[in-house]
Formats: sequence, structure tokens, C-alpha cells
Amino acid sequence: MSSRISYDFIIAGMGCAGLSMAMQLISSKVKFDKVLLIDKDLKNKNDRTWCFWTKEKNNWYNNIIFNKWDSFIFKSNNFEKKIKLSPYFYCMIKGIDFYSFCIGVIKKDHRFDVITDSIIDIKSENNLGILTCSNQTYQSKLIFNSALRTQKIKSNHVNYLQHFKGWLIKTSEYDFDTNNPIFMDFSVDQKNDCRFVYIIPQNKNQALIEYTGFSPNTIDDDEYNYELNNYIKNNLSIKTYQIIETEKGSIPMAESKFTNEFGKNIVNIGTAGGNSKPSTGFTFYFIQKNCQKIISQLEKNKNKIIASSRSKKYLFYDSVLLNVMNDKKISSKKIFIDLFKKNSPVNLLAFLNEETSFVKDLKIMNSVEKLVFIKSAFKIILKH
Repeated sequence: MSSRISYDFIIAGMGCAGLSMAMQLISSKVKFDKVLLIDKDLKNKNDRTWCFWTKEKNNWYNNIIFNKWDSFIFKSNNFEKKIKLSPYFYCMIKGIDFYSFCIGVIKKDHRFDVITDSIIDIKSENNLGILTCSNQTYQSKLIFNSALRTQKIKSNHVNYLQHFKGWLIKTSEYDFDTNNPIFMDFSVDQKNDCRFVYIIPQNKNQALIEYTGFSPNTIDDDEYNYELNNYIKNNLSIKTYQIIETEKGSIPMAESKFTNEFGKNIVNIGTAGGNSKPSTGFTFYFIQKNCQKIISQLEKNKNKIIASSRSKKYLFYDSVLLNVMNDKKISSKKIFIDLFKKNSPVNLLAFLNEETSFVKDLKIMNSVEKLVFIKSAFKIILKH
């Protein structure tokens, strides 16, 4: 293998976090000459959809938001609520639009090298980050890593997955409500678990139907297919439809922490950096916030970059919810119904985006079955 090639920065992984980091570097005041962006392959498939809410109007990704809404619908068997979101907007970005836009911009910037290669190892050595790949070894003062994850799993922690499979379908039998996506539909069989469907309309005859579960393990592909088909035929009364695209994945909803075992010259980002919210699996918005904090440190020429850590109070809230869901003293379905039924939409969305004061937090907590949550909170305090 040839000698190491040096860069100012290396970004390992070309998913949401890696590409977001590169895009924010480009528009920043950080001084650099060469950056390496590397992954095992270029992202050229529409393999996922990111949905999130924000009240910010000027973001670098504004031009690739496929659609945004000022309301959405939460529903269950005997409860349905159209939720006005102002000052927030619920936004959708297609994976392929995100990848194509980012890689297109990055390749036009002469300071970036975009390379495909398999990443074998990442480590810190002699005050440098070392990235070993199949065909070459690279070094830089900092490596932003979203490619390799290390997580310290504790036996007494609740470690769930948000797992999902979605079909983008086209049908002439049904007119989707293009003004109101279905944020969560809990009318599906819960199977002593937490399961729901969301619907993201693209036009009146085309929508993404996604079946989602929160549980320790994923389910078989045949079960996803059955549940999706069952929902489309029985809940939506659509008998004939065409599957245009499929997406499938899982996101850690973990009480155990992701750790950095690669040394001081490696900064973990994305899910590897703990940017997937443990209680909901939402990731896109938290990745953007984390990248902004890292860029701010780089602009100030900080000698040591401190990977952003989430607020301890929200980590605690997430742990409480995960433990309540796992103990099953009350159904997850009821928890979410209570949250959306009894709270101001703006306060609830701010709470889920980790943007609320403690006073507002208390109002949110007061909307769920307090005794069950208090017992869970004491349980967490004792085990930690």
C-alpha cells in the first residue's frame, strides 16, 4: 500500500451527516485547502426520506425540500386531529434529491476530493486522524466520522430500533390529501408493541406509505409487506396500486450511548455521534444542529473540537419514555395519543425538537399518566 495522503479534513461517510458536514464547511468561514469525502459508493438511489419540522426559513437545503406543510394529521381508531403547525413547517426531503444536490455542489468545489473506497479502520495517531481504506491510507488533523459506529451497550438499558419499510405507490382509486400528511396513524394492530403508519402525499394519486415500529428488533420483510398491503387495502380501501419505489431501514433508539473509541482526532457525527433522538428516531434536524456547532468551533480556531452532546435533561426524558414503552404498563399508543390530544402543537413540537423551557416541559409531562412515568424516572435514577 502506498504512503499516506494528507488532507486538512476527512469526512468518512456520504450519508446525511457526512454530506451535511461538507455542505456546511463550504458555506463557512473555515479556512482549508483540501478535504476528502469518502464512502464505499456514491449515493445514487432514492433509499430514504427525511421528514422534520422547523421554523427556520433560510437553510442550505431549502432548494431540495420536496414539499412542506403547515399542518398534519394525527389519528388512531377513535381519535383524529388536524394539527396546525405554525410557526413550524413539516418538511420532506427525498434521499436522491439530497444526495444529488450535495454531491453536485461538492464536486464543483476544487477543494474537495470525492472518492469511493471501503473504509477499514479509523484511529488517532501522532496527533493525526488516520483513515485506512482498501486501496489507500489517508491522514488529516481531524476526521469527521459517520461511517463506523461504536456503542457501549449496557444490559440494564433499553435499546430499541425505529424500523420501517415504505412503499411509494401510485393509484387512480384514491385522492390523497396533498395539504395534510398523516404524521402518525395508530389504527393499525399494535401487536403488544408500538406500530403506526405515516403517509406523505406527493400528488393526489401518489404517496409514500410507511409502516413503522419501535421495538428491540426489526420484523421480517414478509411481515412488512403484509402490513403495508393490509393497510392500503383495508384502511385506505385501495385495491389496485403500483409500487414505484421501496425504502427500508432502522434507526437506533438507544438508552446506551454511542462512544468514541477512535481517539481525539476523530469527531463522530450523525448517528455515530448520537444525533438520532433516542425516543423518536428523528435525526435530520439534530444532524444539522450538530454540524453547525462543530463548524462554529472550527471558525473560532478551537484547538480541540468537542463533539456536541445533547442536553442531559432531554437524554433523561428519552430514557424515561423508552423505559415506559419497554415496561408496557401503558401502551405506547396511549402515550402518543395523550401527547397530541392534550398539548399545544407548538409546545409539543418544540419539546420533541428539544427547544423548550423546563416550565413547558412540565406541562408536557402533565399530559401523560404521571405515576407510570414517575416510577420509570426513579428506576432510571437508581440504575445510573
